[in-house]
Amino acid sequence: MKPYFRIAFVDYVLDPTRPGRSGLSDIVWDMASHLVNLGHEVHVVASYHSYDVPDNRVHVHNFPTPPIGYRNIVGQVWILKRAATIIRQLAPDIVHAPEYISTAVMATLHVPAPLVLTVPGNIYYRLSVKDGTSYQWHFVQVLKWAATVSAKKCSSIIAISDDMKFWWERTGSPANRTLMIPLGVNTTRFRHVKDARAKLDLDDVPLFVYVGRFSKEKGLLDLIDAINILPPNLKQGMSVVLIGAGPLAASLAYLIKHTDLEKSIRMVPWVAPSELPLWYSAADAVILPSYTEGFSRIIGEAMACGTPIIGTRISGTRDHVIPNVTGYLYDPGDVAELGRIIAHMVNHRDILRGMRRDTETYVENHLGWEHIVSEIVDTVYKPLVQNPNAINITIPPSV
Repeated sequence: MKPYFRIAFVDYVLDPTRPGRSGLSDIVWDMASHLVNLGHEVHVVASYHSYDVPDNRVHVHNFPTPPIGYRNIVGQVWILKRAATIIRQLAPDIVHAPEYISTAVMATLHVPAPLVLTVPGNIYYRLSVKDGTSYQWHFVQVLKWAATVSAKKCSSIIAISDDMKFWWERTGSPANRTLMIPLGVNTTRFRHVKDARAKLDLDDVPLFVYVGRFSKEKGLLDLIDAINILPPNLKQGMSVVLIGAGPLAASLAYLIKHTDLEKSIRMVPWVAPSELPLWYSAADAVILPSYTEGFSRIIGEAMACGTPIIGTRISGTRDHVIPNVTGYLYDPGDVAELGRIIAHMVNHRDILRGMRRDTETYVENHLGWEHIVSEIVDTVYKPLVQNPNAINITIPPSV
């Protein structure tokens, strides 16, 4: 008989009007739904401004947002203290969160349940990389505190890449409580869309897409420089679409205009999650020129749609982008190499098209949420619930 667990998720890094479809909330809800599929009882504790949630089988414990609001550290701590009160009443077997301020606050308030953290990044990793973060100084200090507390107090930390496992152990998490399990992909939502270009009214030219935040650590200035050094005939015969928003938006628009790249590069504001599979499917490749990532969810989403990745040789990306199979890698900041890769792909589009089935197969075999959640239950939840005092968890082989 399969074990039955009561799991409570903390969900607050999101747009509260769009639960399950913004911030880190989609991670929470993808895990929650698959846990219900496996027969577990799942609760989500949150301050949502909408009753439209992705899965009505999940128990939602909603509470009002404090008057001070959502977008500040005081409001966030208030929300987490309220969540801790509800979780104490629920008395779950496991408390699971997708970021480390939640687990630090829960640990500080002595919530009586094993704390499990699935963590996209690590502030000390970001600080170790030049231009690795655009966070304000005071928020960096909060993240340092939260990372240190979570590393020491969490029953299990699930790092989403080999590098993140290293950094969480360096932050203080014991190696035998630090597992590497990547984020999953919702393969129902993200799959190849036939005739995507026609549906987006796009021309049949080499198309490269970036999706994400417009900030310095994402390497978008390098991408523009790489396009700028291409021969004029290549620049004029290709298209690059930057989808997102962020503090670098005005600088990017200025640079594109003053390098005469407006015919080659265009910026598109954030699109609805339901439209992302169209853009992934339409693209010849997705480009991720980042200097830092834990494991960008863009990689799994794009590959599930059959789209190869051109990315930097950094944490997370190099774990799953297999050169000449699911994409190409280059050293962060190497504008010349990125330009050479793009030029080669423009001249040989058939190579990228030939990778489509391999990218889909890789996701099917390694990154589907059904596979990831089953691994979390077997290697994290089950040992913690059956022996809460044990820390000798068997670490599964990396993907």
